[in-house]
Amino acid sequence: MNGLSLRQRASGDHAVSPLAAGKVCTMMLAWRVRAIAVTASLLCASVFAGGVAAAAPGHNTVADSQYYVALGDSGAATTGVQSFDVEAPLRCAQSTANTPKLLARTLGVQLDDRTCSSAKIPDLYGSQGPGVAPQFDALGPNTKLVTLHIGANDARFTDFILSCVAENLVGRTCARGEEWSAAIQAIRPAYAAALEEIHRRSPDANVVVDGWPIYLRPQGCADALLTGPNAAYVQSKFDELSSVVSSEAAAHGAVYVETRTAGLGHDACAPRSERWIEPVLADQTLVPFHLTLRGMSDIAAELKAASGS
Repeated sequence: MNGLSLRQRASGDHAVSPLAAGKVCTMMLAWRVRAIAVTASLLCASVFAGGVAAAAPGHNTVADSQYYVALGDSGAATTGVQSFDVEAPLRCAQSTANTPKLLARTLGVQLDDRTCSSAKIPDLYGSQGPGVAPQFDALGPNTKLVTLHIGANDARFTDFILSCVAENLVGRTCARGEEWSAAIQAIRPAYAAALEEIHRRSPDANVVVDGWPIYLRPQGCADALLTGPNAAYVQSKFDELSSVVSSEAAAHGAVYVETRTAGLGHDACAPRSERWIEPVLADQTLVPFHLTLRGMSDIAAELKAASGS
């Protein structure tokens, strides 16, 4: 997903009150201060590493495509300020300890990690910005393993979660009827087409996709700024997105890895050392509702059996 932003869609019965808007603005200001600090530290790290690279060294042509290609968004790419990869495109905010890199090390295979924060399905085909090649450019006939984790940005999870946080702050429920579900279901055609394109470009590859783990326990918690029915509602949407990905994987020749079961007890409300997911009041990666180092590592272990060697 994207880092949460203050893009809100408020109308009718769901309009956010000035009090809630003020609280969210205050919260977002704190996140922006953190983001500035993160950016500064990453730029300094890049300078001391020899400058910001336009593209990671592993970004090869089709002719010398790597054994393993990782595709996706920040759910696979980043651990925020922790273990930042200065050799990858800066805007992608990749981690040296993200799930693809950990999986490649475990399997002992060469990796071309194209995952990039804020990516949507169209970014698989086209450039996400200067220095970031289309993710599909990494695929080729020599590719034998592809992992894919994408779809939350396409389904506007950032917008909907922020809206729920605002409603929760003033004690209102944030259920949006069919609007969020419609956004989730709408990714089906594009997701299916992406799987078919992977098979076309890399016909011998084992294609592995993973769902979303448990982000919130039913009662939620204060650190997540989501409690009671609102926490359960947000989690139900992560589950719905996983269901969409699972069914499309089954229909288009990909292996689906379910991470929800393994994620029990590791949600954003778990003790700090057990968390797979950062809460809104993030204190590890500083990126709310994204994976921690523990989360990346444990999900890599879940993917290993499906990925082969």
